[in-house]
Amino acid sequence: MAVEKRIAPVPGWAWGLLVCLLALIVFLPALRFPFFPFWDDDIHVHANPHLANLSWSGIRAFWSGPYQQLYIPLTYSAWAGLAAMSRWWDGQPITAGALNAAWFHGANVVVHAVSTALVFVLLRRTTKRFAPASNDTRINVAAALGAAFFALHPLQVEPVAWISGLRDVLGGCLGLASLVVLLGGVKPTFVRWICATLLFVASLAAKPAGVALPVIAGLLAVFAFAWKPSRIARELGPWLVVGALWVLVTSSAQWAAELAQDLVPVWMRPLVAGDALAFYMTKVVWPAGLAADYGRAPDVARENGWLWWTWLGPLALAAILATVKKLRVYLVPLAIFASALLPTLGLVAFNFQLVSTVADRYAYFALFGPALALSMIVARSARAWVAALAALIVAALAVLTVIRLPLWSEDVKLFASTLAANPQSWKAMHNYASALDDRGRTAEGETLMRQVIARRPDSSEAFNDLGVMLWKLGRRGEAATLMRQSLVLRPTPGSARNLAVMEEQLGNPARQAEALQLLRQLEQDAAP
Repeated sequence: MAVEKRIAPVPGWAWGLLVCLLALIVFLPALRFPFFPFWDDDIHVHANPHLANLSWSGIRAFWSGPYQQLYIPLTYSAWAGLAAMSRWWDGQPITAGALNAAWFHGANVVVHAVSTALVFVLLRRTTKRFAPASNDTRINVAAALGAAFFALHPLQVEPVAWISGLRDVLGGCLGLASLVVLLGGVKPTFVRWICATLLFVASLAAKPAGVALPVIAGLLAVFAFAWKPSRIARELGPWLVVGALWVLVTSSAQWAAELAQDLVPVWMRPLVAGDALAFYMTKVVWPAGLAADYGRAPDVARENGWLWWTWLGPLALAAILATVKKLRVYLVPLAIFASALLPTLGLVAFNFQLVSTVADRYAYFALFGPALALSMIVARSARAWVAALAALIVAALAVLTVIRLPLWSEDVKLFASTLAANPQSWKAMHNYASALDDRGRTAEGETLMRQVIARRPDSSEAFNDLGVMLWKLGRRGEAATLMRQSLVLRPTPGSARNLAVMEEQLGNPARQAEALQLLRQLEQDAAP
């Protein structure tokens, strides 16, 4: 009598490795991308004076206080380490020299792959709790599909392909690691809690958006892992305290946030948050028209009337899930999605809100919520076509990601595509004009920069950059006038320095002396 041979199931680690490899393969082309001349890559990395002349005192400066209105010391320290390795690899002194962008892009891609692995581990554990009747094979398939959704969604292109997006990717990765460690054991141990807490603090040091982690951990602890209230208070209470203190320390660093507070009154901010949440939900389901700048600032959303009705979408979805008994379990991934986005929904003003409340990078960690929902759907259904449909959805998202990725390979491509998606984006228009000027197409850049000033007559940076362009075009008197206007709007050392050089070459020693005096004062004010 023949003995029937059974095919051994694919082990969980193999599924996890598969999704990690998929993430690496899809985003690997980003290693060939250069630095952006601006769009934050300059101020954070390749023109950062602390990285140009690497020293321990420079690294200490990142930890001692905010830099460029951000307190992300771990991310800056990571960039410092990458700068040193880049130079060492190229045979330069590690303290000074040119930087190789491939190292920085490679770090984003590798950290994203690690995040994907952590999502897979977390989904396996969590999905099993929500689908106890499913066997290990179905759980593994469900977790792999959910992790692939997280890794390959087009919303992830911005944080992974953009060097400055390391703050989002690293913060998200460390946050996921903290959850994996915290929720990893059957019985609580002090060592596990300490490790998870250190990872939580590291996530905050990479990007303050990690303040949402205690809420997300609490949702999983209550609804998936059935923690007792005493354990929740004991293990997550300190996290809430640390998060609150971190918010107090970091929020004061963003002077532009004070301007953003004036865009909309306090009573209207929940409507802004509802509009932002509806926007993200739409992009998760239908990721069309993605852009580096959506221009969805609070005043724009109010003027277009979006604030008065878009919040009905998330509210209606929550109501449907709460009403239908079989669907109530999916309130958990919805709540995780909303909680992860909470720091940047607009309830509290932040710098970039002057440009747009919403941005793809803000959804990096939040995509764990939809990934959990997809994993739960596959695991809780015994029908093979459900898993097949989920696989087709993930494959389609991967194709969209492959198509979108090259747009981040060059600043001209990125800002041209952003303007195509959002013609009202003054920020993209400004950067597109600067990119054209950088390529010697200064006359074209001037035309666009004048459109920026027409839309944003309070933009000191636009007056500065237009002045520089006109100087190149030989219209020196007009250039100096624009530089003085830039200093009236907002005095900066860069504009003062530019004006001093212009006045010197125009033969105006008195005005040059005034500009140099202003420059010295601004530099003294900026000194720690």
